[in-house]
Amino acid sequence: MAILGVDVTPDGSLAFAVFDNGVFVERGVEKARNIVHLFKKYKIDTLAVDNLSELFQHGRGIIRILGKLPYSVNVIEVTRGAEGYLKTEELVRRYFGVDRGHLDPIETATYLAMLASRGVGTPAKLFEEETIILVHRKISTTPGGMSRNRFMRNVTHRIKTIASKIEEKLKEAKLDYDLFLKEESGEVTSAKFVVYANREVVRKYVKPMRSIDIAVTIYSAPARGGGVPARERFLIVGVDPGIVTGIAVLTLDGEVLDTTARRGFSRGDVLRYAHQWGVPVVIATDVAEAPEFVKRLAAMCGAVLYTPSRDLSSEEKAQILEKTKWKAGTSHERDALAAAYRAYQEFKPKFEKLEKEFGSILKFDQVEYAKALIVRGYSIAQAVSEALKKREEKEVKVVYVTVEKPCGGRDESFTTRIKALEYENMQLQKELEALRSECAQLKRSLEDSKWRDLKYRELQNRINTLTVAIMEKETEIEMLKKTFLEILTNYGSKYKLLHLSELVECKGGESVGIICKNIDTVQEAVARGTMGVPLKQVAKLQLGEFFVIDFDAVRELTEEIKRHMDSQKDLDLKKIVQQYRRMLGGV
Repeated sequence: MAILGVDVTPDGSLAFAVFDNGVFVERGVEKARNIVHLFKKYKIDTLAVDNLSELFQHGRGIIRILGKLPYSVNVIEVTRGAEGYLKTEELVRRYFGVDRGHLDPIETATYLAMLASRGVGTPAKLFEEETIILVHRKISTTPGGMSRNRFMRNVTHRIKTIASKIEEKLKEAKLDYDLFLKEESGEVTSAKFVVYANREVVRKYVKPMRSIDIAVTIYSAPARGGGVPARERFLIVGVDPGIVTGIAVLTLDGEVLDTTARRGFSRGDVLRYAHQWGVPVVIATDVAEAPEFVKRLAAMCGAVLYTPSRDLSSEEKAQILEKTKWKAGTSHERDALAAAYRAYQEFKPKFEKLEKEFGSILKFDQVEYAKALIVRGYSIAQAVSEALKKREEKEVKVVYVTVEKPCGGRDESFTTRIKALEYENMQLQKELEALRSECAQLKRSLEDSKWRDLKYRELQNRINTLTVAIMEKETEIEMLKKTFLEILTNYGSKYKLLHLSELVECKGGESVGIICKNIDTVQEAVARGTMGVPLKQVAKLQLGEFFVIDFDAVRELTEEIKRHMDSQKDLDLKKIVQQYRRMLGGV
């Protein structure tokens, strides 16, 4: 772990000492720009200073390089501790036993590095938890000439293409960001991403780049203060996003604290601006469909998002401006103020009811807290109860009991509090009954679902079992069919296979051995005058398009058909003889 200690010399240069693995590897005095290389040379991860303001005044070059390094450097203000600020000489005497009235800059840098290695000092915040990715052109196009417009179009196209690729990478990495495009004469001259993540994280997905005409620079956003609310006051913040972002800050009483309009304002900038006055609990916009910037801002600070039922018209905004008697410098400030005030009007009836019924028992900060809870969806009774609990947590009450003389009457505030608690109790009883009813209904539904689910599982298991059994039987049948066909084909017997195409539709005069598919009985065959036999009487089994034919039965039926036909011929001959005899007798 390499530590760089620095101290400012009287001429504005920086004395430095590099402390690495328990030894000093380099010391000297240089201008700030000349010691920047030490960070890369020794992989310095801790910068020790005795006064942060001196670093901002004389070490701007160091701060810039710290913001662009591919890794984070811890900045330690060695002289600031739990006891407040102590001189470097006092710390040296305390930790090293060295009593010096005054240390020169090289000695100060040396001891600062050694003290930081022992954990002395307090970490300082140089940068916000935000990273800037700037896509910009490297060369000017002002002189240009005839080719200037074409060159500008090419630059614009390149900036948009690179910005689009960066945006895809940030989305894939699921990093939260804002994007601002700067335009001149209708052409994009730069794209600025404000990514809400540490620089080391961002550089895993996006790398710096330099080409002939375009550069991509990645650096940490310098600390600007305002990260922590200056006071516990709850606010309604109206926002009109765009290239120029309008902001309006209102109290929960509807008082306008300030409005402003800034170019390229990120969500972090908006929150830092609002934190000068307090904590935003409502983020408002003047349009029914909230812009993505406003949605993300509300989610970022955990505030309630307010949108009107329809877009506010210019007339409505002018009326609000007149009602508040606030002079808005720009249309963006006017729109932001209209959004914030319309949100205030939405909650105003509940705020007034709260103050009317419970203002006498709540202090100002408790009323503010209760209003913030109402904004978040609490009922008035619940909000008052929580506000009273908050007071009990903060206050230590001393109760005096007079034995000689009993109290003549109840304290008025105590009576009001009882009234509030009774009101809350009544509301909670109603909610409890509703919840009990809902719980009983859910239990019944759950039991019904369990029963249906059990029956369903039983039937499903039965279906699965039968499906498996059917598949097994079908497989067995197919195997038996194959075996049977092999026996008929290879070994021969009185049974033979006959394909469907070999069957004949008999109409009469067919020869012996023909199988008729349209005749069912021997009598029908005789009547048609065919020697073909009926399929149904000789087929023993059908296997798909094949029939197993019993040829013994074929022979027997053929004989039977022949006998019937012969007997029929004899009968016909007798009839002819009898008719002939009758004719002779008649003569």
